[in-house]
Amino acid sequence: MSGDRILLVEDDKEIREGVEIFLKSQGYEVFQAADGVEGLKVLEEREIDLAIVDVMMPRMDGITMTAKLREKYDFPVIFLSAKSEEVDKILGLNMGADDYITKPFSAAYLKARIFNLLEQRKKLQALYCASLLPASTEQPLAGKKETTTPALSPNDRKFMDKVMETIEKHLDNGDLTVEDIAGEVNMSRSVFFKKLKTLTGLSPVEFLKEIRMKRAAQLIETEEYNMAQIAYMVGLNDSHYFSKCFKQQYGMTPTEYKESRKQN
Repeated sequence: MSGDRILLVEDDKEIREGVEIFLKSQGYEVFQAADGVEGLKVLEEREIDLAIVDVMMPRMDGITMTAKLREKYDFPVIFLSAKSEEVDKILGLNMGADDYITKPFSAAYLKARIFNLLEQRKKLQALYCASLLPASTEQPLAGKKETTTPALSPNDRKFMDKVMETIEKHLDNGDLTVEDIAGEVNMSRSVFFKKLKTLTGLSPVEFLKEIRMKRAAQLIETEEYNMAQIAYMVGLNDSHYFSKCFKQQYGMTPTEYKESRKQN
Protein backbone atom coordinates (compact mmCIF):
# COMPACT_ATOMS: atom_id res chain seq x y z
CA MET A 1 0.00 0.00 0.00
CA SER A 2 1.53 3.31 -1.08
CA GLY A 3 -0.13 5.80 1.29
CA ASP A 4 0.51 8.65 -1.18
CA ARG A 5 -2.08 11.43 -1.04
CA ILE A 6 -3.94 12.31 -4.24
CA LEU A 7 -6.17 15.29 -4.91
CA LEU A 8 -8.89 14.42 -7.45
CA VAL A 9 -10.56 17.48 -9.03
CA GLU A 10 -13.39 16.48 -11.39
CA ASP A 11 -16.85 18.02 -11.87
CA ASP A 12 -18.45 14.77 -13.11
CA LYS A 13 -19.58 13.10 -9.89
CA GLU A 14 -19.77 9.62 -11.42
CA ILE A 15 -16.21 9.78 -12.77
CA ARG A 16 -14.93 11.38 -9.56
CA GLU A 17 -16.41 8.74 -7.28
CA GLY A 18 -15.42 5.88 -9.58
CA VAL A 19 -11.80 7.01 -9.76
CA GLU A 20 -11.74 7.58 -5.99
CA ILE A 21 -12.94 4.02 -5.29
CA PHE A 22 -10.30 2.60 -7.62
CA LEU A 23 -7.44 4.69 -6.22
CA LYS A 24 -8.35 3.82 -2.64
CA SER A 25 -8.31 0.13 -3.60
CA GLN A 26 -4.70 0.70 -4.75
CA GLY A 27 -3.69 2.09 -1.36
CA TYR A 28 -3.86 5.81 -2.12
CA GLU A 29 -5.44 8.38 0.18
CA VAL A 30 -7.84 10.45 -1.94
CA PHE A 31 -9.31 13.93 -1.45
CA GLN A 32 -12.16 15.04 -3.73
CA ALA A 33 -13.06 18.42 -5.22
CA ALA A 34 -15.74 19.29 -7.79
CA ASP A 35 -13.94 22.30 -9.32
CA GLY A 36 -10.79 24.40 -9.14
CA VAL A 37 -12.05 26.57 -6.30
CA GLU A 38 -12.71 23.54 -4.09
CA GLY A 39 -9.40 22.01 -5.19
CA LEU A 40 -7.37 25.02 -4.04
CA LYS A 41 -9.22 24.98 -0.73
CA VAL A 42 -8.24 21.34 -0.18
CA LEU A 43 -4.61 22.28 -0.82
CA GLU A 44 -4.76 24.79 2.02
CA GLU A 45 -5.83 22.05 4.42
CA ARG A 46 -4.03 18.92 3.23
CA GLU A 47 -0.56 17.77 2.20
CA ILE A 48 -0.82 16.42 -1.35
CA ASP A 49 1.62 14.25 -3.33
CA LEU A 50 -0.12 14.35 -6.73
CA ALA A 51 -3.20 15.98 -8.28
CA ILE A 52 -5.52 14.69 -11.00
CA VAL A 53 -7.31 17.69 -12.50
CA ASP A 54 -10.07 17.85 -15.10
CA VAL A 55 -9.49 20.62 -17.62
CA MET A 56 -13.11 21.71 -18.25
CA MET A 57 -14.92 22.59 -14.98
CA PRO A 58 -17.36 25.28 -13.77
CA ARG A 59 -16.30 28.24 -11.58
CA MET A 60 -12.57 27.55 -12.11
CA ASP A 61 -11.17 25.30 -14.83
CA GLY A 62 -8.21 22.97 -14.44
CA ILE A 63 -5.75 25.18 -16.31
CA THR A 64 -6.49 28.20 -14.09
CA MET A 65 -6.33 26.07 -10.97
CA THR A 66 -3.00 24.55 -11.99
CA ALA A 67 -1.52 27.97 -12.77
CA LYS A 68 -2.50 29.11 -9.27
CA LEU A 69 -1.25 26.02 -7.45
CA ARG A 70 2.09 26.24 -9.28
CA GLU A 71 2.69 29.51 -7.43
CA LYS A 72 3.03 27.53 -4.21
CA TYR A 73 3.31 23.80 -4.95
CA ASP A 74 5.55 21.57 -7.02
CA PHE A 75 3.90 18.12 -6.88
CA PRO A 76 2.98 16.30 -10.15
CA VAL A 77 -0.28 17.21 -11.88
CA ILE A 78 -2.18 15.01 -14.35
CA PHE A 79 -4.74 16.69 -16.61
CA LEU A 80 -7.92 14.84 -17.62
CA SER A 81 -9.67 16.02 -20.77
CA ALA A 82 -12.07 14.91 -23.48
CA LYS A 83 -9.91 16.83 -25.96
CA SER A 84 -7.38 14.58 -27.66
CA GLU A 85 -5.81 16.93 -30.20
CA GLU A 86 -2.02 17.27 -30.00
CA VAL A 87 -2.27 21.03 -29.61
CA ASP A 88 -4.48 20.59 -26.52
CA LYS A 89 -1.97 18.22 -24.93
CA ILE A 90 0.89 20.63 -25.61
CA LEU A 91 -1.11 23.51 -24.12
CA GLY A 92 -1.85 21.47 -21.00
CA LEU A 93 1.78 20.53 -20.49
CA ASN A 94 2.90 24.11 -21.08
CA MET A 95 0.44 25.32 -18.43
CA GLY A 96 2.11 23.26 -15.70
CA ALA A 97 0.77 19.72 -16.05
CA ASP A 98 3.19 16.79 -15.90
CA ASP A 99 0.94 14.41 -17.85
CA TYR A 100 -2.22 14.58 -19.97
CA ILE A 101 -4.80 11.79 -20.17
CA THR A 102 -7.75 11.88 -22.57
CA LYS A 103 -11.20 10.57 -21.69
CA PRO A 104 -12.29 7.83 -21.74
CA PHE A 105 -9.34 6.14 -20.06
CA SER A 106 -8.76 2.78 -18.40
CA ALA A 107 -8.13 2.44 -14.68
CA ALA A 108 -4.95 0.48 -15.46
CA TYR A 109 -3.58 3.31 -17.62
CA LEU A 110 -4.32 5.93 -14.96
CA LYS A 111 -2.68 3.74 -12.33
CA ALA A 112 0.46 3.40 -14.47
CA ARG A 113 0.75 7.16 -15.08
CA ILE A 114 0.30 7.93 -11.37
CA PHE A 115 2.88 5.31 -10.38
CA ASN A 116 5.43 6.58 -12.90
CA LEU A 117 5.14 10.21 -11.81
CA LEU A 118 5.37 9.40 -8.10
CA GLU A 119 8.30 7.04 -8.66
CA GLN A 120 10.12 9.68 -10.70
CA ARG A 121 9.75 12.17 -7.86
CA LYS A 122 10.94 9.60 -5.30
CA LYS A 123 13.99 8.84 -7.46
CA LEU A 124 14.82 12.54 -7.53
CA GLN A 125 14.60 12.63 -3.76
CA ALA A 126 16.84 9.56 -3.51
CA LEU A 127 19.28 11.17 -5.94
CA TYR A 128 19.69 14.21 -3.72
CA CYS A 129 19.90 12.17 -0.55
CA ALA A 130 22.65 10.07 -2.14
CA SER A 131 24.47 13.20 -3.28
CA LEU A 132 24.78 14.23 0.37
CA LEU A 133 27.02 11.23 1.08
CA PRO A 134 30.77 11.41 0.52
CA ALA A 135 31.81 9.21 -2.39
CA SER A 136 33.78 6.97 -0.04
CA THR A 137 30.63 6.01 1.89
CA GLU A 138 28.49 5.16 -1.11
CA GLN A 139 28.26 1.38 -1.41
CA PRO A 140 26.00 -0.06 -4.14
CA LEU A 141 24.17 -3.24 -3.29
CA ALA A 142 25.90 -6.38 -4.53
CA GLY A 143 24.50 -7.62 -7.81
CA LYS A 144 22.18 -4.64 -8.20
CA LYS A 145 22.36 -2.70 -11.44
CA GLU A 146 22.48 1.06 -11.39
CA THR A 147 19.13 2.66 -12.11
CA THR A 148 18.67 5.68 -14.30
CA THR A 149 17.63 8.71 -12.30
CA PRO A 150 15.37 11.30 -13.93
CA ALA A 151 16.74 14.69 -14.87
CA LEU A 152 15.55 17.83 -13.12
CA SER A 153 13.42 20.25 -15.09
CA PRO A 154 15.21 23.50 -16.02
CA ASN A 155 13.27 25.41 -13.35
CA ASP A 156 14.01 22.82 -10.66
CA ARG A 157 17.70 22.77 -11.63
CA LYS A 158 17.86 26.57 -11.46
CA PHE A 159 16.19 26.48 -8.05
CA MET A 160 18.55 23.83 -6.63
CA ASP A 161 21.62 25.56 -8.08
CA LYS A 162 20.62 28.81 -6.36
CA VAL A 163 19.95 27.02 -3.07
CA MET A 164 23.35 25.31 -3.17
CA GLU A 165 25.10 28.54 -4.18
CA THR A 166 23.54 30.34 -1.21
CA ILE A 167 24.41 27.60 1.27
CA GLU A 168 27.98 27.31 0.00
CA LYS A 169 28.44 31.08 0.22
CA HIS A 170 27.29 31.21 3.85
CA LEU A 171 28.29 27.75 5.07
CA ASP A 172 30.52 29.07 7.87
CA ASN A 173 27.70 31.26 9.17
CA GLY A 174 26.13 29.44 12.09
CA ASP A 175 23.28 31.96 12.13
CA LEU A 176 22.15 31.15 8.56
CA THR A 177 18.38 30.60 8.65
CA VAL A 178 15.78 29.07 6.36
CA GLU A 179 14.36 32.56 5.88
CA ASP A 180 17.77 33.77 4.65
CA ILE A 181 17.95 31.02 2.00
CA ALA A 182 14.31 31.49 0.97
CA GLY A 183 14.97 35.20 0.51
CA GLU A 184 17.91 34.47 -1.80
CA VAL A 185 15.66 32.39 -4.09
CA ASN A 186 12.84 34.98 -3.87
CA MET A 187 10.33 32.72 -2.13
CA SER A 188 8.32 32.85 1.05
CA ARG A 189 9.40 30.45 3.78
CA SER A 190 6.35 28.21 3.28
CA VAL A 191 6.72 27.95 -0.52
CA PHE A 192 10.46 27.35 -0.19
CA PHE A 193 9.87 24.62 2.40
CA LYS A 194 7.37 22.78 0.19
CA LYS A 195 9.48 22.98 -2.97
CA LEU A 196 12.70 21.81 -1.31
CA LYS A 197 10.87 19.02 0.53
CA THR A 198 9.28 17.89 -2.73
CA LEU A 199 12.59 17.74 -4.59
CA THR A 200 14.85 16.33 -1.88
CA GLY A 201 12.58 14.65 0.64
CA LEU A 202 14.21 16.81 3.33
CA SER A 203 13.05 19.88 5.20
CA PRO A 204 15.25 22.99 4.73
CA VAL A 205 16.73 22.54 8.22
CA GLU A 206 17.56 18.88 7.52
CA PHE A 207 18.97 19.72 4.10
CA LEU A 208 21.20 22.48 5.47
CA LYS A 209 22.51 20.24 8.24
CA GLU A 210 23.32 17.42 5.83
CA ILE A 211 25.13 19.78 3.47
CA ARG A 212 27.20 20.99 6.43
CA MET A 213 28.06 17.40 7.34
CA LYS A 214 28.99 16.45 3.80
CA ARG A 215 31.37 19.40 3.60
CA ALA A 216 32.78 18.42 7.00
CA ALA A 217 33.49 14.91 5.70
CA GLN A 218 35.25 16.36 2.66
CA LEU A 219 37.37 18.62 4.88
CA ILE A 220 38.29 15.70 7.15
CA GLU A 221 39.50 13.76 4.11
CA THR A 222 41.94 16.55 3.20
CA GLU A 223 43.72 16.05 6.59
CA GLU A 224 44.55 19.77 6.57
CA TYR A 225 42.42 20.90 9.53
CA ASN A 226 41.68 19.79 13.07
CA MET A 227 38.12 19.03 14.16
CA ALA A 228 37.55 22.38 15.86
CA GLN A 229 38.55 24.21 12.68
CA ILE A 230 36.30 22.03 10.55
CA ALA A 231 33.35 22.57 12.89
CA TYR A 232 33.85 26.32 12.60
CA MET A 233 34.19 26.14 8.79
CA VAL A 234 30.79 24.43 8.46
CA GLY A 235 29.05 26.86 10.79
CA LEU A 236 29.00 24.81 14.00
CA ASN A 237 31.02 26.40 16.77
CA ASP A 238 30.06 23.77 19.35
CA SER A 239 32.43 20.80 18.86
CA HIS A 240 30.21 18.45 20.85
CA TYR A 241 27.15 19.31 18.74
CA PHE A 242 29.23 19.00 15.57
CA SER A 243 30.34 15.50 16.58
CA LYS A 244 26.74 14.53 17.43
CA CYS A 245 25.39 15.75 14.06
CA PHE A 246 28.18 14.03 12.16
CA LYS A 247 27.54 10.72 13.91
CA GLN A 248 23.82 10.96 13.20
CA GLN A 249 24.54 11.24 9.47
CA TYR A 250 27.48 8.86 9.04
CA GLY A 251 27.20 6.47 11.97
CA MET A 252 30.59 7.43 13.39
CA THR A 253 32.25 10.42 15.02
CA PRO A 254 34.46 12.77 12.98
CA THR A 255 37.56 11.22 14.57
CA GLU A 256 36.38 7.69 13.78
CA TYR A 257 35.65 8.78 10.23
CA LYS A 258 39.17 10.16 9.89
CA GLU A 259 40.66 6.90 11.15
CA SER A 260 38.49 4.85 8.80
CA ARG A 261 39.77 6.87 5.85
CA LYS A 262 43.38 6.08 6.81
CA GLN A 263 42.58 2.37 6.69
CA ASN A 264 41.15 2.55 3.17
